[in-house]
Amino acid sequence: MDHEIELKFLIAPEASNAILARLEGREAVRQLDATYFDTVDYALRKAGYGLRIRDGENGRKQTLKSASSGGVFARGEWESAVAGPEPDRDLLAKTPAAKVINGAALTPVFATKVRRVTRMIERDGATIEAALDQGELPAADRRAAVSELELELKAGAPRVLFDLARDLAAHAPLRLSLVSKAERGYALALDEVDGPRPDVPLDPGSTTGEALQALGRTALCRLCAAAESLHARPGPERLHRLRVSARRFRSLLSTFKALADAPDARHVKAELKWLADELGAARNLDVFIADVWRPAAETQTAQDQTGQDQVGQDPSASAQDEVRALAAFGKALLVAQTDAYAKADAAVDSARFRALAIDAAAWLEAGAWTTAKDQEERRDKPAAAFAAKALDKRRRRIRKDGRDLAGLSPEDRHHLRIRGKKLRYAVEDLGGLFPDHPKRLAGFVEATKALQDALGVLNDLAVREALARDVAMACEDPEAAFAAGRLTAGGPEREAELLVEAQGAYVTFVEAKRFW
Repeated sequence: MDHEIELKFLIAPEASNAILARLEGREAVRQLDATYFDTVDYALRKAGYGLRIRDGENGRKQTLKSASSGGVFARGEWESAVAGPEPDRDLLAKTPAAKVINGAALTPVFATKVRRVTRMIERDGATIEAALDQGELPAADRRAAVSELELELKAGAPRVLFDLARDLAAHAPLRLSLVSKAERGYALALDEVDGPRPDVPLDPGSTTGEALQALGRTALCRLCAAAESLHARPGPERLHRLRVSARRFRSLLSTFKALADAPDARHVKAELKWLADELGAARNLDVFIADVWRPAAETQTAQDQTGQDQVGQDPSASAQDEVRALAAFGKALLVAQTDAYAKADAAVDSARFRALAIDAAAWLEAGAWTTAKDQEERRDKPAAAFAAKALDKRRRRIRKDGRDLAGLSPEDRHHLRIRGKKLRYAVEDLGGLFPDHPKRLAGFVEATKALQDALGVLNDLAVREALARDVAMACEDPEAAFAAGRLTAGGPEREAELLVEAQGAYVTFVEAKRFW
């Protein structure tokens, strides 16, 4: 089995010449046509494998790749020459996929038709193969364009690979992608809009360093996939997914602060905060529109219709005023939401975000923490021992700070909510290290989420008045201001009710048994 370390970027087709101009080395051009196979229930895909038969200038080859053997950037690969267009089962029997297939029939799922230009780069003592792929993925009656750059480290220090990526990114937009052609092909064949990548469970025997790399790779994969999805088709769910991905990645770095406290890690953490903040206005408006304005508008419409049905005449002047005010405020909200989404899209499409992805990958794979002698003891510590200590610390802090929820200011409750969210992320990330108590794990996750949600509703209530006021003032429409005031009235009474619910969630959290 070979072991490869590579980076893949999505590029605009028109950027290919600018990229090739920066890559000096021996060139080869090939047409690579391949067909991917799987069982009828997609057992290979579910297990993290891609199986293809590819025709090229060196003949026909069968390749099995494992997306999870070494993480996002390093994949297991088994390749052999074959004679026919169908998979060779004798060769597959010598790979880990044999148990997955278990004698089941293999059928074509999708194909790739790609023209590949490769150049072998010699740089700073390293050898890097650059491959520019352009073509398409056909699957039944669907097609998807392919325009990618792959940089594979053949020999030398990993940092050189990332230095080359940064150099190229300064001359052409490179969007880091951690989704393979196989994953894109499956998503196309099965008509999956977002094609989420499953998390790779942690090995309970992992060291702390191994756990950080595995979780970091998954976090970066989530981030890049969510950014691609939002950029392709903006919407509330996709924006929320990207914002959560950024926050969850940042929370991971906080949990592993012992290994993630160098300047390069702090830079990545700061840039993740920048990204989440750029998405914040759009997310807050999405929540306000969905939870406050739209229900009010629907209720008003229903009441107007009921009134007409009962008395057979037009709504009263007062009701008409309510409708006009809600409509004016809705228009103002739409303007604000459009502006906020433009800001979010600009962030995702910016050189700053593209640099963030490369910097995060470089830190995960080639940061000083991976080899520094003074970090060796921390890296090699059993991950389960590290996780138990980290989870204990976060749990104790929440138990202490939440004792007097009613006495906390809205700001303090917000900070408590953030701590609850970080604990939940840590539990979801590290829970696999403790396989002996699955019921306790599920109960703890549920209790943590319930507390986080209860505090989240309180926080939403606290920020709604300011959001509504700012939107109404920006449009300078008195009717919009009137509706904004009506929709955010009754805050103290609602706050008291929500506090009772949050206190109940806190008690449930305190009583939840540890699983570690």
